[in-house]
Amino acid sequence: MKIIPFVKYTSCGNNFVIVDETEHSFLNEAEKSRFAFQATNTSFGVGCDNLLVIQRCTKEVLQNIAKERPYWRWPPGEDSADFLFRMFEPDGEEALCCGNGLICVAGHLLNAHNISSASIMTEIPLAQPKTIEIGAGENTLGGWVNLGHPRRTPVELALPSNTDPLSHSIDRYTELKIKFRAGDLRAFSEETELYMNAYLVFTGEPHLVIFPDSDFSIPELADYIFGSSEQWSIKDRRESFGTWLVDHIGHYMNSRFKALFPAGINVNLARSQQPDVIENRCFERGINRETLACGTGALAVAYVYSHLNNLNLDEIDILPHRCRWHDDQARIRIQSSDAGWRLASQPVMLFDGHYRLLPDNNPLVEAVSSSGASSDTSADTVSASKSGAGKDSSSVIG
Repeated sequence: MKIIPFVKYTSCGNNFVIVDETEHSFLNEAEKSRFAFQATNTSFGVGCDNLLVIQRCTKEVLQNIAKERPYWRWPPGEDSADFLFRMFEPDGEEALCCGNGLICVAGHLLNAHNISSASIMTEIPLAQPKTIEIGAGENTLGGWVNLGHPRRTPVELALPSNTDPLSHSIDRYTELKIKFRAGDLRAFSEETELYMNAYLVFTGEPHLVIFPDSDFSIPELADYIFGSSEQWSIKDRRESFGTWLVDHIGHYMNSRFKALFPAGINVNLARSQQPDVIENRCFERGINRETLACGTGALAVAYVYSHLNNLNLDEIDILPHRCRWHDDQARIRIQSSDAGWRLASQPVMLFDGHYRLLPDNNPLVEAVSSSGASSDTSADTVSASKSGAGKDSSSVIG
């Protein structure tokens, strides 16, 4: 039985189990995918949003990845970066990038290895991974990552049909249709369909950015999505409905729009508070739910908002709406320069520990992994059952 040392970090409530393989290898490639489910599962494992693995960028490591995973025609050069950023979803699939995850890795490298800045390779599953810079300890927010410049979403992640190019990096969708059951929206409308405009951009992950106040065919919904979280109030019940609404839209986009987004899509719902302060909620693909915050989503929102409003702001604060239910000071600071777009927030090490990795033929692993896989394919069922909850809650919204 393998013993896996790990640390758990959070940045704005986006939380990760990190396995540091910079000095020793603890998991082979197959075990990394298998451990992802156990690391992210709160009932049969540690519990987190994603599993992160940090590795040195060496010829041996790159060749081992190339041997086990058909990502590249030729492996990247070992001199491309200092480290590799590996991120795994609960189903074991390797993801591309994560702003908050990279900030947590930066915090860990400083705390564990006294490394204040480093180059790190991201987007490992793409044919051409990207090397970026990360660091920690230089500012009051604690950690930072320069994700470079946002770009057009790769065609393997979003089909180019039905889009209206807004710029060299942003595509616009008009009147995306979200369906509801009769009565789901009865508190303020008899409509059973919502039409949305949305903006697609790639910031290391594919993101749709939507401003409900102007992009919804029913703009009244925006107040429910961004309602107050004060306890024991009518606004509390609006928040409950708003959370169901974000969940319904996210599940619907990821289950009914597979033709447009074959690998799934991150959905951001944003509202401007001031020209340089924007509130955001993000439903993340892969883990298939809303998270407390999303770094690449924060960058997507800031970038699209700046473009739409012709702003040349050097700094924008993104307020992660769900995280601020628990920490009203939470923010992700976005800074733009010729060198790229930089994110900064406060990474926090929660605890460290050791996990006893069960063998893949263990009955518990087989049973739990099987149930986890089946739940990942039931987005329509989850959405439908939560739709019923939304229908009940709408009758008590003031």
